[in-house]
Amino acid sequence: MQERLFGVKDAFVAGAIVAFFYLLFTQELGYLTGYAEVVWWLAAILWATVLFKKGFDYHRIMNSFGLSFLVIIGFIFVFFDLALKFEGIPRAIALFLIPLMIVAILGYIHDKIMTVRELRRRRKIKVPINKRVRTTLYKLDPIMIVFIVVGFSILITFLLVPVFMMLFNSFVVPPGEPFYYNFVYIFNNPPYVKHMLLPGEASWYAIIPSGNTSLIIFKGINYGIVVNSLINSTIVTTVATFLGILVAFVLARYDFPGKAVFRVLAMVPLFITPFVNAYVVRILFGPQGPISMLTQSLFGYQIEIKDLAGIAMAQIMAFYPIVYLNAFSSFISIDPSMEEQAENLGSKGAKLFFTVTLPLALPGIIAGSILVFIFSLEDLGAPIVFQYPWVMSYQIYSSFTSETGIVSPQIAALGFIMLFIAVLAFLAVRSFVSMRSYAMISRGGRWKPRVRKLGWKGLLFVYLVMLPLIIFTAMPQIGVILLAFNIIPPYGFKIQLDKATAKYFIGIFTNPTYFQYIRNTLTYAAMAVVLATIISIIIAYSVSRTRIRVITPIMDTLATIPLAIPGLVIALGYFYFFSTFFRGTPLDPTSVTTFQAWIVLVIAYTIRKLPFVVRSVYAGFQQVHEALEEASLNLGASRTKTIFRIVLPMITTYIISGIIVGFIYITTEVSTSITIGGLNPAQAPMTFIMKNIYYGGTVYGVQYVASMGVLLILFQLIAVLIITVVLKQRYAFIGV
Repeated sequence: MQERLFGVKDAFVAGAIVAFFYLLFTQELGYLTGYAEVVWWLAAILWATVLFKKGFDYHRIMNSFGLSFLVIIGFIFVFFDLALKFEGIPRAIALFLIPLMIVAILGYIHDKIMTVRELRRRRKIKVPINKRVRTTLYKLDPIMIVFIVVGFSILITFLLVPVFMMLFNSFVVPPGEPFYYNFVYIFNNPPYVKHMLLPGEASWYAIIPSGNTSLIIFKGINYGIVVNSLINSTIVTTVATFLGILVAFVLARYDFPGKAVFRVLAMVPLFITPFVNAYVVRILFGPQGPISMLTQSLFGYQIEIKDLAGIAMAQIMAFYPIVYLNAFSSFISIDPSMEEQAENLGSKGAKLFFTVTLPLALPGIIAGSILVFIFSLEDLGAPIVFQYPWVMSYQIYSSFTSETGIVSPQIAALGFIMLFIAVLAFLAVRSFVSMRSYAMISRGGRWKPRVRKLGWKGLLFVYLVMLPLIIFTAMPQIGVILLAFNIIPPYGFKIQLDKATAKYFIGIFTNPTYFQYIRNTLTYAAMAVVLATIISIIIAYSVSRTRIRVITPIMDTLATIPLAIPGLVIALGYFYFFSTFFRGTPLDPTSVTTFQAWIVLVIAYTIRKLPFVVRSVYAGFQQVHEALEEASLNLGASRTKTIFRIVLPMITTYIISGIIVGFIYITTEVSTSITIGGLNPAQAPMTFIMKNIYYGGTVYGVQYVASMGVLLILFQLIAVLIITVVLKQRYAFIGV
């Protein structure tokens, strides 16, 4: 009789049994709590180990999109369940997931060990160490050595050291306390983590009678600063990913009248307008907003979205196009023959999408999703506009605006937690993508994406569901323009064409105060993008041409990792870095009267937006074959002459594209600008004055903020046109 192989169902049954008995003993009997919970963890781990030893089919997890994703999410959930000391249902869910996670870990380790053994067995030709050294030295001429040393020096000095300075200060504790005191304080202090909600705090909405109607307020639940940030980022990422995939798949795979208009509208939310787009969302969902008017006429009640729910709504509307762009690029890049073969084998509809199309597009989708998660985690505009301080980003920002001007070690610990969450998500997603193969065996040549005509049901869905959805998500940017020209008032909602005027937009140029901040922004962005371009050329050339084991991957990772580092973490790190090594100089942030914020801002912009430039330049170097450089070197040209006379002219369009993208992201940067810039307001950039005007509370202040938002939209629109029309390149967010 053939022995039965254990599978996923067995892991789920094991987890369910352990979770059931945990709830039975802790919730019903009030027994076995505290350290005795280790028994349940050990039982789940031991059960999973037995399943694996008995022949558990680990590849069932690896080859399943849903199961492999569940394992990654499970790791994150279990980590924070333990760190935040949740009990009851959350702990039971963690125990339920443990057996599946353990067998996945054991299977993954087993496969890695077997792969290494197989590679060693097949490796018959061993390259002598002296030959390896000679090959490496041949590639490392003096110019390459200078490039590598300079590249590493810049990345270590202005990226790693500030981050480690923040980490070091997070462990500065009061006398007599353990080194981890700040973290224990955060995870056990109710403002940061609420382990128990009071009766009035457990509702995520409230109904307030108002005359003949009622006002329903959606506000979310305050679980504490850390948990709020996690919940908000998770919800925003999930919803934005769903919307991005939906819109991208329809626009990539179906043809219908007006498709070009849909594509343009889907990209409108990408135009970043700090603060004012969230303000427009607040108007849209305010008691007197158009959404409330609609619900009043249809259902007899008004609605308002505020606090954490308002932040989530504003971020979803702003960030979902990031997933859309990446998903759209992935869908149109799939070889049609892959799906045709699946259809010939009987896979159609949803099964075809979830088993073939979605897995092949997954790397691009995941890349967009992790960017959304990080952007949501560090976003400052929405929390400031909705006046909700119970998120990590607002707490870190408020430490820079305190009267003391001193950033406490507890804020440094909070910054480290934010960095840890962002990097953990970044690495978890990369591991998830690397666990599976996404290769396509193409027939050769170029193919046309599968595009079909929509039937009448599809057309109804597109025009009655998707079109209103896309227009709705574009409303914040449309509202910014209407607000800038006074077509809608700053408070309430009504269309007032008779009061339309351009005086506010003109005013940001004629008013010396406003124009000073615009000039600061353009100057800093120009300086930073020049530095970023020089550094990008050095790093991208070193990575693309040397390919030295360990050294090259580390440099490439350091040049890309700023994507996963929130801007507030950079701001914290730079505060500690410059206040420590440049104390008493004009670069000391604690010297309020003499601090030269513009220098620190330019450096911060350069490092933080470096990935956007270096990826574009690196792509250019990949298009130039090394044989051209070798021919030049063999004919007597120096490495320097070869680079500047042959290679760089051939990748000019890639360099210009990187410069434009980097410039745009610098001009719209918020977190670093309003924290470091706020230490010397006269040298702050435009986003700082946008925040200050909004806080000023003047009747016409918001129109000036909106006018600056329109200016930023124009900058971004020009950039998109240059990249797509002039340079013939695709404008999209770079991946993980």
